[in-house]
Amino acid sequence: MIRGMAMKVYLFLVMLIFAAPATANPANDAASADTKTVRFVVLGDMPYSDAEYALLEQPNGTIAKAIHALNPPVLIHLGDFKKGRLACNNDLFQDHYRQIARLNPHKTVYTPGDNDWTDCDRFNTSMRYDELERLGYLRQLFFQQDRQQLTRDIPGLIRQEGFIENARWDIGLVAFTTLHIPGTNNGRREILRSNPDDALNEADRRDRMNAEWLQQRFATAESAQAVVIAFQADMFDFDYEKPACSASNRTDCDGFRLLRDLIKDKAGQFKKPVLVIHGDTAAYCLHQPYPNIPNLWRLNAPGDYKYIDASQIVFDAENKDMPFTVTGLLDRKPAPAVCDDNLLSLFRYFPFHSLKIQTS
Repeated sequence: MIRGMAMKVYLFLVMLIFAAPATANPANDAASADTKTVRFVVLGDMPYSDAEYALLEQPNGTIAKAIHALNPPVLIHLGDFKKGRLACNNDLFQDHYRQIARLNPHKTVYTPGDNDWTDCDRFNTSMRYDELERLGYLRQLFFQQDRQQLTRDIPGLIRQEGFIENARWDIGLVAFTTLHIPGTNNGRREILRSNPDDALNEADRRDRMNAEWLQQRFATAESAQAVVIAFQADMFDFDYEKPACSASNRTDCDGFRLLRDLIKDKAGQFKKPVLVIHGDTAAYCLHQPYPNIPNLWRLNAPGDYKYIDASQIVFDAENKDMPFTVTGLLDRKPAPAVCDDNLLSLFRYFPFHSLKIQTS
């Protein structure tokens, strides 16, 4: 009889254990809360100098160490991995590819900038190249061969068929995409060594592929709470009097207008937060560029000599007024809310300590 009573007590205790609610575990509460935020890192328009190169070099570069310590689920490099005057030779490309790959191994997405190919034919470079030839080599190095496997550990990342540099992926509540939009009027200006018709045909194709990819991104983001769109060019710095590019006007036009208008249209329809991230100009800032589209945010990322840092971006689904917060990875200061293109304002935002190159 005693044995029977003991068995009943045992069964009662087992039932209590399995009936206990999961919310009783504080760790579960913390994990649930954490899924409401997504953190990632962006940088671009660097290195433009030997000092900046050292900041990004493993193992002792200050920015490299900060990224390694944070171990973000994704690092987005917005292109322009060298200053415009440097020659676009294979050795330089391979070295900067290696450096980018080691910043956040197998969790890095790179999108090309104009310094990386369209500007390789400039007279002020030590050696001039055909820009379309350089684009072909860039695609081979970073995307087709990709021996360092830049994006291997980003779950679910896919690339656009026929336009391999464009990618999309999801992290938690956020749907990400990259678009290949370089500066120099989206590759429509200063075509100095390539056949102009070939270069403009490539620009027309790039516009079509980018538009298709952006539409697909929003179509597959219905369950997401936010969309992040990353590319290199500052499409917000444009000539308001220029028309959109067309078959009859491929150069004396605003090379960004078609995609800029599409982003505005899709963001307005999406209604949930949309963050556009780009580089290319010196006006480091986070703001809402269109009062009539209050869910659209723009981050002009650090770099371009003005603010030598990377940015940590946090999306908080519960913060309706400020869903995206951006802070310097080194100085931890919030991004300015005013976009100031004046290079004389350099010292207002320059994080001097980021240039301290550690050698031990």
